[in-house]
Amino acid sequence: MKEKCPIDLERLHRYAREFESRVSINVRIDNLNKSKAILLDARGDLDNMFSSLMQLLYDTTILKEKEDKILFHWLAEDFARYLKSLDEKENDLVIKFDEPNQESRLGVSRLSSYKKMLKIASDSVIYECLFKASDEYNNLPGEENKEIRTFFYILFQILQVTLSVFGGRERQKGLSRKSVLSSPATDWRTLMSEKGQGMIGEGYTEDIDEKDINFLKDLKDLNSEDEEEEEDEIERVI
Repeated sequence: MKEKCPIDLERLHRYAREFESRVSINVRIDNLNKSKAILLDARGDLDNMFSSLMQLLYDTTILKEKEDKILFHWLAEDFARYLKSLDEKENDLVIKFDEPNQESRLGVSRLSSYKKMLKIASDSVIYECLFKASDEYNNLPGEENKEIRTFFYILFQILQVTLSVFGGRERQKGLSRKSVLSSPATDWRTLMSEKGQGMIGEGYTEDIDEKDINFLKDLKDLNSEDEEEEEDEIERVI
């Protein structure tokens, strides 16, 4: 995997090794409390794996254009929704059955389901997507197509498909982004084309509310004022 992937996964692998050592525990009726504690620690490792992946992708050699940053922002939102869904399932399977004043109903089946949920997140959402994206990237014809930005677009599209299965793509508002990304005709090549880049920009503009638009406008105006002040200061010094 490390040899195939064009980004350095060493940090992610460190958390993954800890995760695998914990999530491999055999849940039995005589070790429920120990299993619960270890699996909750594994959940912490899993969160660190998602965080490490996002930090690896947050790189100026990858996110070169405004549209790249928009996709990164969307991916961060998707991961946040997916991790929130894991929190909810964790509460249903483990946390709410750990009340000190109640007889515990936490059993092998619930902990095993929780363990399965964690394994799916690691194997299917993180590693299988990285494997698939690395294979497709390495099989591209011609070295000129192998810029690291291309790998990000491939990975982004594979993650979109995967998260649509596991619950990381629900939107609370707006349909513009869904129409951009969910069309059967949309793939990473389409998104990287001139038309696709325009679609991303339009989807982002429609996806933020008026308050966000005004904030971005004020920020742009503030940057312009700062630039004017710097020019005036330079003239005074000269």
